[in-house]
Amino acid sequence: MLIKNVVFRLHGNISVYVLQGNNSVFILPPPMEEGKAKVSVKLQPEVFNPFILSPLPEQTIRDVLVDWVRNKPLLSPTAARGMVITGITHEVAYCYRLETFTEHRSVCLRFEPQCKTSKAPVSPKPAGEVQEPQPWKVPVTPAKMFHNQVLNYRLIHTDRVTGCSYCQEQKWVMCKACCASTRVRCPVCHGRGRGTKKPCRECKGEKMVPCMSCMSLGRVCCEMCVGNGQLCYFKELRVDYRCRLDRYLLGVPGGIPEERISHAIGEILHNGLGQKVCPISTFSVEEVNAASRRMVRSSHSSWPQCRIIQQRHLLRAVPVTRVQYRWRDTSGSVFIFGVDHSIYCHCSVE
Repeated sequence: MLIKNVVFRLHGNISVYVLQGNNSVFILPPPMEEGKAKVSVKLQPEVFNPFILSPLPEQTIRDVLVDWVRNKPLLSPTAARGMVITGITHEVAYCYRLETFTEHRSVCLRFEPQCKTSKAPVSPKPAGEVQEPQPWKVPVTPAKMFHNQVLNYRLIHTDRVTGCSYCQEQKWVMCKACCASTRVRCPVCHGRGRGTKKPCRECKGEKMVPCMSCMSLGRVCCEMCVGNGQLCYFKELRVDYRCRLDRYLLGVPGGIPEERISHAIGEILHNGLGQKVCPISTFSVEEVNAASRRMVRSSHSSWPQCRIIQQRHLLRAVPVTRVQYRWRDTSGSVFIFGVDHSIYCHCSVE
C-alpha cells in the first residue's frame, strides 16, 4: 500500500513526514485526586481595594479634550475650547475577567527515514517488558503560563522500523518527468526538432533530450525513505496549552462600545490566582458575585478533554464620564473613561 497524504517538516536534523488525516488520538485527562478535585476553601476573607469615584471638573474635561483633539486632524481645537457643556454624568463600569489555562494532550503517528546516521532519542530500557509511556504521565511544563503554545514530544519505546511502502523497499522510484524513458521533450523547440529555418541547436533535430531530473537514469531516489528503503514509525505527543478568556461587564453606558471598556485601564479591586479559583461572593454589587459564580462553575465543565492547570480572575472598576455638549447647531456626547482619561467620540465637529 502506497503512502499518500503526507506533509514534510523538520524534526531535529532529519526529515519527518506527518501522516495527514484523522490520525490524532485525543487522550482524556485522568480524574483528579479527591483532595484536589474540590476547590480549596477560602482560608481568608475576600479583600477588595477601596475605590472612590472622583468627578472630573469642567476645566479638566476641556483640557483633556483639547489634548485629544490635537492628534485628530479632522477636529478643531476651537470646538473643544468653545463648546458649551450641557451635562456631565459620572458612572462606574465593572469589568470581571476570568482566565483558565488548560492543557490538552493527543498522540499522533509520525515517521521518518531510517538512516544509519540519524540519532533518535533513546532512553535506557527498564528491566522487564518495555512499555509505552502513558501520555498524561509524561512530564511536560509550559514555557509560559497563560500563553497559547503547542509542544511536541517524541514518545520513547514507540519506534517501529518497517520497509518503505512507497518504493517497495527498492530505494528508487520512477522518474515522473520522463516516465522512466530517460528522455524528455526538448524545451527549446518544444518537440518540433527545428527552429525558424535550421534544426534545433539543443536537440539537433531529434526532438528529445536527456532527462536532467534523473540524469537519464529513468528513476530517482525515493523521497520518503531518502534511498534507505526503510521507515521508522513513532508516536508523538502533542501538548496544546490554551488560555480561555471569559469576561463580564456591568454598568457600561449606552453609546460606547463594550470592547473599549474591557480594554480600558481601571482600578484593580480584587484579583486571585490558583489551580481553581473561588468565585467572588462578598462584593458590594451582587450582579458581579452572581456572574463570578456562573463563570467559575461553567469553566469546570466547559472543556472535558482538557485539564485545568491554573486559573486567575480580576475585577476592575473603570470610571466613565459622559459629557454632553453643544457646538453651533450640533450636539453630541463624549466619553472620558479609564484612569488615563481615554476618550471615545464618534462625532466630526470642525
